[in-house]
Amino acid sequence: MVRRLAIFTRTMDKLNPGSKGWIKKYFTILNDYSETLNRYPRAMMTPEELIYGYLQPTGIMYGFPTSLLFLDSSYMDTWNNEESFKVLLLEGLILVDHIQEGEFDMSSLEGSLARFVEFYEATEIERAKKSWLDFKGLDTYEKLESIIAKRVDIKTSFSHKLWTSYLNNSLIFQDLLLYHEFHCGASIMLLSAKRADFMLDMVKVVACAAHADGEVKEEEQAIFDVFMASARLEGQRRDIAKTFWEEGGTINEIEFKYNTSWLLNRYILEIAILTVWSDRVVVESEHQFLNELIKKLDIPVEEKDKSFIAIETFVMNNYDQVPFLKGKNDTELLVGAATERWKIILGRNKDKLAAELNESKELVRLIAKSTSEDLSKEEKERAKNQFKDLARTIPSLTLFMLPGGSLLLPIVLKAIPDLIPTAFRNNQIDEDDQHLFEEEE
Repeated sequence: MVRRLAIFTRTMDKLNPGSKGWIKKYFTILNDYSETLNRYPRAMMTPEELIYGYLQPTGIMYGFPTSLLFLDSSYMDTWNNEESFKVLLLEGLILVDHIQEGEFDMSSLEGSLARFVEFYEATEIERAKKSWLDFKGLDTYEKLESIIAKRVDIKTSFSHKLWTSYLNNSLIFQDLLLYHEFHCGASIMLLSAKRADFMLDMVKVVACAAHADGEVKEEEQAIFDVFMASARLEGQRRDIAKTFWEEGGTINEIEFKYNTSWLLNRYILEIAILTVWSDRVVVESEHQFLNELIKKLDIPVEEKDKSFIAIETFVMNNYDQVPFLKGKNDTELLVGAATERWKIILGRNKDKLAAELNESKELVRLIAKSTSEDLSKEEKERAKNQFKDLARTIPSLTLFMLPGGSLLLPIVLKAIPDLIPTAFRNNQIDEDDQHLFEEEE
């Protein structure tokens, strides 16, 4: 596991997100995190893409926390899912603040934390004031702790013995979407209304995805239950959601009455994919549902394949933590499916990719070598870095910039020879050039 940023291992650094004062403790442990925040070249990615790039690999989008942003993820070994989500939500708020402000330093910490509290109170997302905890006399740290505790907590229990029972508050990611809009100056009234409508729509999307093949699997029922608990719908909205589920509502019945964004659409799409993929099989009727969804949201077709790959990469990167991968056969199916999706994506950019490969003899050599033998660790790193360079002209390849993107390298290397063999004939390396490369290694 790659070390993130902060100092770990010492007993004095122990952090317990279940105890009072954990946020102050968090900031005494957090060291310089500029390296993490400079992971992606900003010139290549929009703020929304940066937020996605940092947060998608942590599992917060899927309600399945697997890693932290700034602290070493080994901290999570002694935490439960709820405690992991508390820290991830705090780090997500810090991330959005940094991307919007350009910096998040310790000297401006109080102002940033106050802004987090203001966001929750103004949009009426938090419920801490309605509990035993009285806000009077609390400092900013204590207020934020009570808010985060309420946001992460789900008052329900799940009897499912499936991987979906590992999910926690699957809608917590929406807090970060709304905070991003809040930071950009969106109206508080509009944000509150959008949150209410979006919660109901996400439950409907999950219901549509579960019914897409005409048969609701136990895994799909479990995901719906998690989202119903996460959404905290009340009164008429809760009744509407239950009726929609029971009657098997369709995507055409979901209005999406609010303005969407690239990040919001990506979130909706990936939750839909997670639902149809929960039984590890996606049939034609489920693909048709996903196609109808991207059309409804005006999402490019390529986004569906990229979202599938992002989810598959997340699963492969967290193989030991994902209970629904039972054995070697499941992994082989996963890699095979990802390979086919990469062929589709690269096929749409075939001419551009061939032209770019013409300029990179070493990358072509490494691709050719990978077809007959495994690349060394150093060779894989060189190939990955060169694919990142290609991302400047082929945006699909920005998936390599996600943590865990190295897992995609064998898949892409496997897909390219079948896709554009002429590129290799045009870039055949002669014996002298090959000798030079071998000397460099």
